[in-house]
Amino acid sequence: MSPSFYDPRERDPSLSRRPQNRQDDDWIRALLLRGRVARIATVWQAEDGAAWPFITPLAYVYRPEQNDLIYHTNVVGRLRANTAQAHPVTLEVSEIGDFLPSNSPLELTVQYRSVIVFGQAEILQGEDARAALTTLSERVFPGLKVGETTRPISDEDLRRTSVYRLSIQHWSGKENWAERAIQEDGWPALAEHWFGA
Repeated sequence: MSPSFYDPRERDPSLSRRPQNRQDDDWIRALLLRGRVARIATVWQAEDGAAWPFITPLAYVYRPEQNDLIYHTNVVGRLRANTAQAHPVTLEVSEIGDFLPSNSPLELTVQYRSVIVFGQAEILQGEDARAALTTLSERVFPGLKVGETTRPISDEDLRRTSVYRLSIQHWSGKENWAERAIQEDGWPALAEHWFGA
């Protein structure tokens, strides 16, 4: 396999290797809109070039009108430090179904729907942070209204949190929601109890 396959400068990393699982932009938007928890991958790079990747699970909201995602964390910590270095970031949202047995070790699988987002994150300030945190609060908790159900977001609140905007540059969506995994003909079939009720 050519090393360029792994080089994102040579091949768009948002392109799935399995075209039969690829989903279109509308499907991706729908999953991002109904999801509430994501995992974001960032990196810290030291002055000597050594790099440490880090994954943070967190609540998020997708804003299709701005083509971005917003989330927040503590005012200090790894995610804020990594984001401040302005490296590209990757975010993942998924839905997981049943684990699917097979009589072939290579065909054991799981039902999944997933979106991977590639982009650039920034730390929001002032009224941009307040508006984003309001949207995040109200969409993660449907029916909640900032300033009515909760008190308004104060300047002190904004000093105590980091609010982020991930500007989407590329994305990919994949789905494998088969009822059963592929079974091999050259080996005895699995008993029906493996497949549930």
